[in-house]
Amino acid sequence: MKNIIVPTDFSLKSLNALEVAKRIARRTRGQIHLLHVIEPVTAMYRSTGELDYDDLDDFYMVQLIEMVEEKLSMLKLEHEKDRFQIIGKVSIGNPFQEIRNYAKSKEADVLILGAKGSTNTNDFFLGALTDKVIRSSNHPVITVNEVLQGDEFRNIVYATDLKADHKPMINLLMRLQDLFDSNIHIVKINTRKDFNNDIDTMVKLQRIADQYMLNNYTLTSYSHEDEEYGILHFSDQKKADLIAIGIHEKSGFRRVISGGSIVEDLSGHSFRPILTLGYNVR
Repeated sequence: MKNIIVPTDFSLKSLNALEVAKRIARRTRGQIHLLHVIEPVTAMYRSTGELDYDDLDDFYMVQLIEMVEEKLSMLKLEHEKDRFQIIGKVSIGNPFQEIRNYAKSKEADVLILGAKGSTNTNDFFLGALTDKVIRSSNHPVITVNEVLQGDEFRNIVYATDLKADHKPMINLLMRLQDLFDSNIHIVKINTRKDFNNDIDTMVKLQRIADQYMLNNYTLTSYSHEDEEYGILHFSDQKKADLIAIGIHEKSGFRRVISGGSIVEDLSGHSFRPILTLGYNVR
């Protein structure tokens, strides 16, 4: 994990994403790319149908770019260490496209996103943009809400539906395990809609562990009325530092990615970082 892309809007959540990126970069001696995307001012049309450009808009854009570059420089000075490098990048365009294109151009190993933007709404990261990035990215994505104490991913929960191709995720988790000496807890959440008896489930889980010759792991068949809440409750029990989920076209998991904060009975949930990896992404 040498190239780590961290889109930032300078909000607390995006700064938390930077902290998680630093944990990985310290171990890999990699590069953190801080990317801020500025959406261009939309030109107005005259009554004749011609575009009407305002010189003030150009002046505003130049000033905004300079301000953002200064903020990125300050973050670099504050957070960069001998073990890793921070690169600041300002891009102009559609945030989703710019994030995707930049990650591709840098051959990103992972994207790390803050769970919410500066306005604390669902429209910047947690909403449409994060959904697009997660579902369309060919790269692993870590969504960060809060930063947990400590400097390691010692316990990683991998929630599997036992249907998708496990190889990309398992290989990724084994890389993290090598870096952080992690314990991997593989779990299948059994619900009424998708129920398998415990014996069959454990046999399938053991096949995964044997196929990839895993070390330092646990296997669990966990029953819960709701798959997403089951993942969160199980992660609480394991004191997970990271939750890993494979995402495909019909995957939901909005509540997991948002930290499960929509219900009071999950008030003890510590808003763990979520690692997602898309399957069958073009």
